[in-house]
Amino acid sequence: MNAINDHFFALKLSVLQLAKGKIWLYIIPPVAVALFFYSIFAFFHNISEGAEVAKKLPWVGEYVTTGVQKTIGFMVWITDEFYKFFILTLLSPINCLLSEKVDNEVTGAKFDGGFVRVMKDIGRAIFLLFFTLMLNFLAMFIWYILAWIFNFHVIDSIVYFVIGAFFVGFSFYDFSLERYGVGFFGTIEFGFERMLYMLLTGSVFSLIYMIPVVGLILAPFLVTILSTIVYTKMNQKIPQNL
Repeated sequence: MNAINDHFFALKLSVLQLAKGKIWLYIIPPVAVALFFYSIFAFFHNISEGAEVAKKLPWVGEYVTTGVQKTIGFMVWITDEFYKFFILTLLSPINCLLSEKVDNEVTGAKFDGGFVRVMKDIGRAIFLLFFTLMLNFLAMFIWYILAWIFNFHVIDSIVYFVIGAFFVGFSFYDFSLERYGVGFFGTIEFGFERMLYMLLTGSVFSLIYMIPVVGLILAPFLVTILSTIVYTKMNQKIPQNL
């Protein structure tokens, strides 16, 4: 119940922080990244649509079209999964600064170093994100094998959602963990000890991400704010009057 209550608290406080208008500047980089990925998805869509022309080929037309469209579908899925971790890597300096700004606002704490400190930590962040991405795909692969053996593929979408949500949520907490000096192994321990927190935060990201057009932009921005507040709340760093 603590995880659920902390997330509801964080959602309400996030709205209040957004209403103040001090952190909207940090949404500009996610907009740029989202436009880049939209261009990739549009490119894949055009290839898939263009493959319909191949149906006119004698004998092999249907096979060519089906093969191309299945390949494109797989590439879109990979790109979609990769994006969630790519934005965390590419936007790490921005998200770290956003997380620090939110922390300062809600707790009154002041962290020194700013962008210079963030850049020093970027190597650890990238390594952790790569490690998380590998665990994510490993978990998906293990499930695929188990589902194939026991014929459980009917619940694939649910399991893949849960796996993806957990590891994405896990990654978002690293911005706060870095700031409070938690080491790499401490971060891993934190994630697996608080699995429900990771799953809830990652689920919020995944649900926002599903919103057409704006989901790509809003998800990393809003969930950085949310995860920061949840982290400070669970560690009792927020004043009681908030």
